[in-house]
Amino acid sequence: MTGGRNTKPELTNDRARREWQWLYREVGETVARATIAALPGNRRPYPLNIARTLDVELPPEEKLPPLFVPTDESVMNAALAQARQALHGR
Repeated sequence: MTGGRNTKPELTNDRARREWQWLYREVGETVARATIAALPGNRRPYPLNIARTLDVELPPEEKLPPLFVPTDESVMNAALAQARQALHGR
């Protein structure tokens, strides 16, 4: 957290996840998370709002990177377990 404000992006779908992945690579983690913490007013930390605040234009959907998908089964199982845990609030 930066300045007591959440620094996690709000990722509501696969495109948002891909946009965040692109932003993260383009400007770096420190800048991306600091921008979330500094979003003006009650703006939600969607990738588009982060990009606008940074005065960066997101690429068209077809130029966004593919989502990272682990090929190691143990990594996938761990990620699924973590997602299930988050969904069930435990």
